[in-house]
Amino acid sequence: MIIVDTCGQKCPAPLIATRRALREAGSEEVIEVITDNLTSYNNLSRFLTDNYTDFSVSEEKGKWTLRITRRSETGSFTKPQDYCSTSPDTFPKGDFIIVFSSDRMGEGADELGHLLAGNFIKAVKDLDLLPEKIIFYNKGVILVSEESPVVENLKDLEKMGVELLVCATCVNYYKLEGKTTTGILSNMFVIAQAMASAGKIIRP
Repeated sequence: MIIVDTCGQKCPAPLIATRRALREAGSEEVIEVITDNLTSYNNLSRFLTDNYTDFSVSEEKGKWTLRITRRSETGSFTKPQDYCSTSPDTFPKGDFIIVFSSDRMGEGADELGHLLAGNFIKAVKDLDLLPEKIIFYNKGVILVSEESPVVENLKDLEKMGVELLVCATCVNYYKLEGKTTTGILSNMFVIAQAMASAGKIIRP
């Protein structure tokens, strides 16, 4: 059994934690989600219903416990931000930035590297603490282009308050002018300043 205690947390944090648990759980595994917030309880109920997930509810002293059974046919887990009105400030940020200098992750087969980069960006949305910024330079700018398979996930992160800085020189070099659909075109001074002031830098 997986226990997810979200007491004291406000939307969308309980939804993000629940979605993460559903993804990690095996088929038929039981998950208990505890919340002491009525709005979060209502949003969790709608989220679980929309994702074809069986659950039961008990309430005691202002705490709701949702007992969820992870089914193999469970849906694709829609976005938590679709279930509550949030501002970018709602999503807590950590003292770190992520830097992409390539459109793939690691060395080795290109196909695998592209897959890993996409999975990494999707995983970032479920972190307890989001990055302050994500920086794209050199071939990394391809990730924010209109044909990128992960651009919708990057748009979600931008809506969640993560600043996306995109090297304008690199966009011009790869002939992507007018083809980037998210992020702020920036110069190398701004990028260097952001990297110099970051507590930690993650380079996938």
